[in-house]
Amino acid sequence: MSLFLKALGFFLLSTVKFTVSALPISMTFPYYQALFISISGGIFGVFFFMFLWDKVLKTWQFIFYKDKEHSKEKPLVINRRRRRIVKIKKDYGYWGIVATTPSVLSIPLGVFILMTYFPNTKRKFIHLSLSVVVWGFLLISIFSLV
Repeated sequence: MSLFLKALGFFLLSTVKFTVSALPISMTFPYYQALFISISGGIFGVFFFMFLWDKVLKTWQFIFYKDKEHSKEKPLVINRRRRRIVKIKKDYGYWGIVATTPSVLSIPLGVFILMTYFPNTKRKFIHLSLSVVVWGFLLISIFSLV
């Protein structure tokens, strides 16, 4: 049972912080199990943040913010975080964000940038999933050899 809970914890960790979870997964489980846990967790994270997160937020707003004052559009506020996201989008472009999402950028941030700034691009889920698979093979292989 404790091995199952460890696997579940690493699965959930790899949905958000893919690179951080690769080292402890590779130290705890055999190679193929570590590969399966990290890649499946990363792909689930991409799926969750791409398709389900918007529905979770809308449900949250519907339940807790029923009054009209909170449902109004707020003016766009330019701050340091927005500037950084726009800079990432301009510097890396679509393929750069896809390639760096599981490793350098976190999965939620990469999905957010792709969904916000590249809304018309089809096959985002497939591209991000392939990126997770490639980074999973690289990271788990490197950490298993060490």
